[in-house]
Amino acid sequence: MSDLIFKIKKLDWFYFSLIFFLSFVGFVMIYSATSGMEYNVLFSHSIKIILGLFVMLIVAIIDLEFWKKNAFYLYFIFMVLLIWASFYGHIGKGSRRWINFSGFYIQPSEFMKICIILTLAKFFDEKRIKETRDYFFLILPITLVLIPFGLIVSQPDLGTASMILFISFIIFFISALSWKFFASIGIGFLIIAPYLWNSLKNYQKQRILTLFNPENDPLGSGYHIIQSQIAIGSGGTFGKGWMKGTQSHLDFLPEKHTDFIFSMLGEEFGFFGTISVIGLIVLITYLTYQIVNNSKIDTFQRILGFGIISNFFFAALINMSMVIGILPIVGLPLPLVSYGGSSMLTYFIGFGLILSIKLAVDRKY
Repeated sequence: MSDLIFKIKKLDWFYFSLIFFLSFVGFVMIYSATSGMEYNVLFSHSIKIILGLFVMLIVAIIDLEFWKKNAFYLYFIFMVLLIWASFYGHIGKGSRRWINFSGFYIQPSEFMKICIILTLAKFFDEKRIKETRDYFFLILPITLVLIPFGLIVSQPDLGTASMILFISFIIFFISALSWKFFASIGIGFLIIAPYLWNSLKNYQKQRILTLFNPENDPLGSGYHIIQSQIAIGSGGTFGKGWMKGTQSHLDFLPEKHTDFIFSMLGEEFGFFGTISVIGLIVLITYLTYQIVNNSKIDTFQRILGFGIISNFFFAALINMSMVIGILPIVGLPLPLVSYGGSSMLTYFIGFGLILSIKLAVDRKY
């Protein structure tokens, strides 16, 4: 009991409050997106935020050794769920990626991101890859990444699959592998790039091609990007005001409560609104970096922390780049801001692990 009280007192409540505030921004924007009338959506999102904060607190006070010890078990459980979702799951928006549990839908691919980070952190903490002959042991972690990657691509969910590949690459990089390994990966990617392109579905290819000239098909594949850019640009410096966005409330802006919620934020709160949210995301990323870059933490904690914050920061960066037309639309939500269940919960779990790392560091002083 005394240990629990100690952990609660030592919890970084400022960091906790930043996560809460970012999720509250999401609630404010979803309220606007639904005009405050879709009470089921607002109630559902409110419950998810409260549940997520509670889960984050629980994860934070659980000793990190628990997660390290059970990393491979968690990976196996969600791998089974991912396989089930890929072949027998619920179909929504043309993708088979959800499992229906008595009316509650979960997306195993989102939880796999956390599981992969945990398993890779455990692997590289226990196995130091320093010499060329040791590279034989990389078959296991590469396999742990490629199997879920292939399943998620087949659903299809290119955005989540790409994030898993990108996060895994970062973890391999910070594990101090030789440059020869990354050179081999780069050459291999160039070789298989044409095959990857041919394996994409037509609409996925069109999204990439539309990035370079969305005006070629303004009412088709270029519609999303054009309307998003109009919404953000029309917000100006201070925005049109909360719930007064014309692009969003006249339904020109698609997916305004999920993938394109940042566009609605720019329209209603302008440059200052968007730069405030970007600043909050950067602040959370910076504080996390300060935690995981501490000399007192071990390899497992460092890799785990960098993996989690990379998942958060680059998902946010890709989403914002996507809605302003810098990157193709890949269906990645804005972390903790966009409407969603599994995605939001996994970010809360990730930040709970970060808080747990912080507690472990504080105990060493």
